[in-house]
Amino acid sequence: MDYEKAISNLHNILTHEDKFAEINKSIFDAIDTDNSGTLERDEVESFVKSLLVGITNDEEEEYDQNERHRIVFGVLDENDSGEITLDELGKFLRELFKEQIKELQDASERVKRKAASSQNDGWNRGGAQGAQGYNGRINDD
Repeated sequence: MDYEKAISNLHNILTHEDKFAEINKSIFDAIDTDNSGTLERDEVESFVKSLLVGITNDEEEEYDQNERHRIVFGVLDENDSGEITLDELGKFLRELFKEQIKELQDASERVKRKAASSQNDGWNRGGAQGAQGYNGRINDD
């Protein structure tokens, strides 16, 4: 995965209001299936279910799914109106994208540290082998 590119893309979306507004509106419109201009609980539930297809197993209890939907809706419905506005979704997406950037930065650093560690291990093994092959004699020929 190209972490730097993903970070750059998310940063670009967050710093260019027109791009963010377009993405926010596209996501909102995809969820707002009745074109009411707000997202009702059943629309959000349907959207969350479609996102989770293939992630959850069929034996998952109905209670767990209902609880997950309740939590998601509660987070999105900032003013507890029972509906989610474009502005509420936008605030949520901004925070989600910021958090995703942090996660990607952390993952990128882990990969870099692992690569550096692997490279250092290779040098240490090579250095040890080189030292074993040295017998302390210098040829003056």
